[in-house]
Amino acid sequence: MVRYHHKRAVTAASADELRKALAFYYGSDAVLVRQEDEGVLVEVGSSLTELELSDIVRHFLRGHRDVPVRVIAEHGPAAGAARPVRLPSADDRIAISGGTYLQGPEWSDALERTRQLVYERVAADFDAPRLTGSAQIPREVLLRAGYYRKFPNLVNAVSRIRPDYWDGVTVSRLRPGQSEALASFYEPSDLVLNPVTCYHVYSNALELRRRHGTDLFAIEGPVFRHEAHNHNATRLAEFRMFELVRLGRSEEVRAGFDRLLDSFCRFFVSLGLPHRVVSASDAFFGDDPSLSRDAQLLNGSKFEVRVPLAEGELSVASVNAHGEVFADAFGLREAAGIEATCCAGIGLDRLAYALLAHGLLPTEAAPADPDLITADTPTEM
Repeated sequence: MVRYHHKRAVTAASADELRKALAFYYGSDAVLVRQEDEGVLVEVGSSLTELELSDIVRHFLRGHRDVPVRVIAEHGPAAGAARPVRLPSADDRIAISGGTYLQGPEWSDALERTRQLVYERVAADFDAPRLTGSAQIPREVLLRAGYYRKFPNLVNAVSRIRPDYWDGVTVSRLRPGQSEALASFYEPSDLVLNPVTCYHVYSNALELRRRHGTDLFAIEGPVFRHEAHNHNATRLAEFRMFELVRLGRSEEVRAGFDRLLDSFCRFFVSLGLPHRVVSASDAFFGDDPSLSRDAQLLNGSKFEVRVPLAEGELSVASVNAHGEVFADAFGLREAAGIEATCCAGIGLDRLAYALLAHGLLPTEAAPADPDLITADTPTEM
């Protein structure tokens, strides 16, 4: 056990975020974070030195100054509604490994009905080509997009057998338990499992624009994120994401962001699902988290839809303004005059879980109630 006493004042929220981040790497049973009169005491059961632990703690806390969270919409549960259960009855998945499941027929049916709701009540409002993203994406795309800089721990690599063992004969003779020998025959591929669906749009924006004559796209696809000790029934290592992606001039994208946010607010009210729409930031672990987090919270460039569950709030969707980041990273400004981008995404698995937990998933996706749609819309854009 290594111990470090950080002697600067830390809020309860920041201390909790620090605890979760350390548990991400070392496991919740091996981490203690306790606020004291002077700062916070951190203990981690690992091979870290005190200097290494102090560097980690100081780096992380630089990214967690208190910035007020803005609530722009709130929709409470129906009168007399029961508190949601921890595990929905229709969650008949079987865990394969951390965050990876074999899906049973009830869960598969719930996921498909959730998907139907999203397409009937969100995608239908936008005249956008419907794309399907692939599971793999070039590693170079993630490098250009800055993903490795911000989320180096979330990437799932893909390996290929080394060229000098191309025939695979030697590898085929390996037996169970020879994992080290097996690993020695492989090398990293130039592909990784895709962690963000919309990256397919940015990296292919010029060709998509040429083919479809639009700057707005809908895309659905598998997403993979390695979150180590954080994996559970809702924080998955693989899941499906639906996104709407807007490209264009800065003023066009700002208007597109407002439209996406309004559409999402209306959609979640139409479901009758208790939720809050709040300003948020990504849980940056990589280089210089403070600048990224503060910018998102202060500028209102990221909003999340959070649903209350027995175990706490679950983020099921987000709307994100990226500014010029991806336009510049992929050379879109020079090539096509694209100055900015934004996107809005729904985690289909998480939304299915939330609907099941609240008993709100209909047998068939019904038309939206117009009276519900006009309620609780955002008061600020």
